[in-house]
Amino acid sequence: MKSEIESKLSSLIKDPNLERLELDLKSPNLFSVLKLEKYEIRHSNFLSWLLNPKESHNLSDLFLKWFLKDIFSDEKVDWINEFYVDSLDMRKIQVYREWKNIDILIESEEFVVCIENKVDSNEHSNQLSRYKEIVYKNFPHKKKAFVFLSPYATVPVNEINKEIFVIYSYAEIKKNVETVLDVYVNSIPDKVKHYLEDYLKILRRDIMKEHESIELARIIYSNHKEALDFIFENKPDRLSDISPIIRKVVEEYGYKLGTVNKGYIRFLTTELHKVIPKSGNGWSGKESFLFEIDFWPKKVTFRTVISPGNEQNRQILERALSRLEGARKPSGKIWLVHFNESRKVDLTSEKFEDDSVIEELMKDLLDEQSTLINAVEAEILKEANYLRV
Repeated sequence: MKSEIESKLSSLIKDPNLERLELDLKSPNLFSVLKLEKYEIRHSNFLSWLLNPKESHNLSDLFLKWFLKDIFSDEKVDWINEFYVDSLDMRKIQVYREWKNIDILIESEEFVVCIENKVDSNEHSNQLSRYKEIVYKNFPHKKKAFVFLSPYATVPVNEINKEIFVIYSYAEIKKNVETVLDVYVNSIPDKVKHYLEDYLKILRRDIMKEHESIELARIIYSNHKEALDFIFENKPDRLSDISPIIRKVVEEYGYKLGTVNKGYIRFLTTELHKVIPKSGNGWSGKESFLFEIDFWPKKVTFRTVISPGNEQNRQILERALSRLEGARKPSGKIWLVHFNESRKVDLTSEKFEDDSVIEELMKDLLDEQSTLINAVEAEILKEANYLRV
């Protein structure tokens, strides 16, 4: 006999609305494939591409002009107005990404426009004030406009910034994309047209929450709240998702995986894998020694670890590692750690929702530790004949 929750889950998977929603979410969309939906970095990349007249979209300065007309019509920009935009020489405009950490910077011979983009997070660390100071310092003789872009026209926290930054929303971006598609549809290359249509769908659905799929999702949740809450409570956490990514990178570097579990990936070099005894009693694989990557939401640590077990092997391994420059004296008596280096990294942040960013982080870590890994290998191999299984 089915339990109550099994009956509710059965009802959920038989709901035609769920199939409709799934089909909509699976419909081909370049930005969904690239997982752009809520990544500020990728939205900024695409917006800077659209804004740059010299880019490959063949829109020339169309999108840039519509954007500048919006910004220059705001009363906070008192040195120009929207009526001058069409007379500007767009050929001399430069568009920069991540210039001194500023999301997008538009520079002409006469002015600069600084854009801070917030898709799914709030202003923090006094960013707007710092960016304003950077622009004033680097462009003292140019006119300046400052833009705070967010999904719903969020207002800056700082009172001074409220008076300086033009408050701009993704509703305006959406309007400009719609305008370009509507007015210039016959002159836009098909490929670029598809890009804009895909991006427009992402803006409506994932940023502005206006798409029909949003209402469909709400209907499904209302009808199957208990089943969906049960699924949410039992979904895999991010650390579980990260583990196979780290394993993949470690194996790509030619290392042999040792005992792994949630929050820990352990490994050996190919040569050490041949000689390290399985005489320990600390790990399920019984390895006497392993390199360890310890990853938790706020920190990633690389260390060398000698496990508890056969005391003769422990002494030999400890002797080998102690000879290395920078080796510390282990503070514990059970697990012996001679090298331990941590990075403060918030793996739960938006940035690390992208698997490729996790991969790059792990590659950087392994590259950084390669000298130590090789040195440890060399010292242990000198003692290999003395180790006992």
